[in-house]
Amino acid sequence: MKHLPFIQVLQQASPLSPEAAAAMDEITCFNHYPKGHHLLNLWQVDRYFHFIGKGSGRVYYLKDGMDITDYFAMDMQFIGGVESLFTKQPSHKAIELTEDSEVYSFLFDDFEKLCVRYHDIERLGRIMATYAFLEIQKRIEGIRFLSAAERYQELEKNYPGISNRIALKHIASYLGTTQVSLSRIRSGIQ
Repeated sequence: MKHLPFIQVLQQASPLSPEAAAAMDEITCFNHYPKGHHLLNLWQVDRYFHFIGKGSGRVYYLKDGMDITDYFAMDMQFIGGVESLFTKQPSHKAIELTEDSEVYSFLFDDFEKLCVRYHDIERLGRIMATYAFLEIQKRIEGIRFLSAAERYQELEKNYPGISNRIALKHIASYLGTTQVSLSRIRSGIQ
């Protein structure tokens, strides 16, 4: 049986039994959305976890009227309003697609039910949570210990070609710098 692309990615993190993979297939829906579409709006309770098969998106929040990007996801990566998913509280962050995108989504509650039924899905959930924690830790350390230029180089390494696909204003806000500084950084690197 051929599974959805994100299940193939999951299988690389932790093998799933054929039954568990089929159950994940069953709870997942597919949509094609245009650039600018919001998978989650500010102050909405997030109920879905998303996987971008092709395209890109960002998680952002507003602070003092400024739009600040907190996270990027590109081809074959997960994205979601994690805090809201777990707490069931309105999210202070939003999810916007930054390109026309193919998105696979599943209700987080359905995933939780599968965790109870299938121990390999439960194990996968723990591995995904650990991976997310480690990514957050790396991001915090990057903010504390790396210059803006070094953070930009890390971003390009982790997301090859991101500067050609995501607006520079979003990249600058993610790096904690201005667009003017980012332009200087980019011209110094190229």
